[in-house]
Amino acid sequence: MKCNGIGCRSDYPEPDIIDGTAYFVCSSCGDFHEVENYRVYSTEERIKMFEDEYGVRLPPEYTQYAGTNGSRVVKLPSCYNDSTQYYFGEGFYTIGEFSGIEPNPYGSSIFDSASLIEEWGLPKKLLLIEGDGHTWLALDYRESSTAPKVIVIESDEGNSLLVANNFKEFVESLLPYESVYDTNGNVIFNG
Repeated sequence: MKCNGIGCRSDYPEPDIIDGTAYFVCSSCGDFHEVENYRVYSTEERIKMFEDEYGVRLPPEYTQYAGTNGSRVVKLPSCYNDSTQYYFGEGFYTIGEFSGIEPNPYGSSIFDSASLIEEWGLPKKLLLIEGDGHTWLALDYRESSTAPKVIVIESDEGNSLLVANNFKEFVESLLPYESVYDTNGNVIFNG
């Protein structure tokens, strides 16, 4: 869970839980957060809860990436119109943090997808796994509830690019940030 203190986005350490109330204290800024009726779910419980709520099957490999950060980059296909050119024309999508699988209102979670899709006017049957509002990395369940494709999508016109036919293929295509960009953010990738 991320701290919501002013200017702080550090991860909270594990909370102290007393009588079902979790007490989070940020070790970076000292921000204090309290959550009543806090429950710790196992990974299996979280996945089942998500799949039951959304009616889709989460790729098994996703749990290895959920909630992780450390910039990774995926190479994108050619853009086909002005909006995809504007948002994805550089040919790469940088992934900051994959959405977690914790069903709570704090931090980035796959459970936020429905509300984010509505807020940003995106197509239904997407699972937003990373993004900032204008651009998203998503699992696309529009053709299958068990074998999603991986896409990037922009929220202005709703145009998307296919990144991979499945999550396993997507994971195999991930590149370390340093192999694509130099320290000044210039593209150095030659592949």
